[in-house]
Amino acid sequence: MVKSTLAEQAYHELRSRIVSGQLQGGTRLLPAELAQELGISPTPVKEACMRLEAAGLAISSARRGMVVRRFTQDDMEELYAARMLLEKGALEVAFAKGKVTDELLAALTESLNLHRINSRGITLDELAAALGYDRQFHRHLVAAAGIGMLSEWHDRIIGQTHTVFVSVPGNYEQSVAEHEEILAALIARDEVTALDALYRHLSRSRDNSLLQVRSYEQRFTAS
Repeated sequence: MVKSTLAEQAYHELRSRIVSGQLQGGTRLLPAELAQELGISPTPVKEACMRLEAAGLAISSARRGMVVRRFTQDDMEELYAARMLLEKGALEVAFAKGKVTDELLAALTESLNLHRINSRGITLDELAAALGYDRQFHRHLVAAAGIGMLSEWHDRIIGQTHTVFVSVPGNYEQSVAEHEEILAALIARDEVTALDALYRHLSRSRDNSLLQVRSYEQRFTAS
């Protein structure tokens, strides 16, 4: 297995841990320790960490080295403003191009069903899986516009918003219900209702993420 492949695998593994909440903001990314854990040499791990920094998921600190990025309230405000612009814009393009197809609806339905199943779980793995299917649902919406650059930007942004691991009881089931509203409007080919449901869903998600960030900042300051 070539070094670039190992670096790619290490990147996806560490990214998955960050997005799922297993590696939380402020956690040090120590190449030697991570390499031993992953069973590879430190070099591809260092390359993976550099990619995480480029993706906005890690930052370099002169004092602590590479650490998982801890998002602030301002970060969340900006990220969700960008998500709203991208997702609503992509959905408008999809409607304009006639891309709200049966194939898209089938893909959204599958993501929603898997999201619903995992949202009832209580383990970290189950909740991480629920978030994964949540992201998949939104990726399908953006991909329907058929603009690759939008999908790339969106993937970067949604990966960052989901590092704020939501742990409020009932949150996941509420997201499922909101996805159901979006899908129902799409099935009816009702653009206005679909855009409104998407906006309300993202607004609620933003407010919840801000609540989590404020709670974390208070605990961090108190400690």
